[in-house]
Amino acid sequence: MANGKFENKYRKKISNYQDFIIKNGRFIGKFEEMYQLIDDPWNYKKIGNQNIDYKIILNYCDLIKELNNKKNIKVLEVGCGIGILSNLLAKKGFKTYGFDISKTAIKKAKKRYKRKNLKFFVSNFDNLDLYQKINPNIYILSDISWYVLPKLRKFINFFRKKSAHLVHCLAIPDKQLYGKNYFQNKKILLGKLTNNILSLVHSFHQ
Repeated sequence: MANGKFENKYRKKISNYQDFIIKNGRFIGKFEEMYQLIDDPWNYKKIGNQNIDYKIILNYCDLIKELNNKKNIKVLEVGCGIGILSNLLAKKGFKTYGFDISKTAIKKAKKRYKRKNLKFFVSNFDNLDLYQKINPNIYILSDISWYVLPKLRKFINFFRKKSAHLVHCLAIPDKQLYGKNYFQNKKILLGKLTNNILSLVHSFHQ
């Protein structure tokens, strides 16, 4: 990758995460390149804990902790990006794990957030061995389902066998172009998975 003045100019020019992820109804999936060129693709650092989904997720995790009367609740954020939500969970005392497919994203997360109860990993979505090893009480899939649609059913089948909780967040465009061969609504997306799940699905105008 170029450096110096050219790289700075290129960083300013490429500022839309959709150029790397999903564009014109086609999945691109260049997550590593995106995090190399865009520091915070979804502007989460600026929004932080003011993110409505984040507030709901944090409150839900607090509720699970209270209902189960456990001090050491383990939470796994799947596709954690630069680790903002994972850090908020760790800050509240949860034993938190986060992983992402991007080495650059995890490098940024480890540099920004250093807590004894917070660990980050580089991994793929379908790494069931990692799920087994961590064995979390709560799984969090925050706006990543679009990026793992071919692998989502395998994860759901795995989750059904667990006595854990799942927080699933997804923003669906009013004119869906990508993923119609996988789902057209929330019910189809999640199948018959209804127990121990909090699903936050929003519509947005493209």
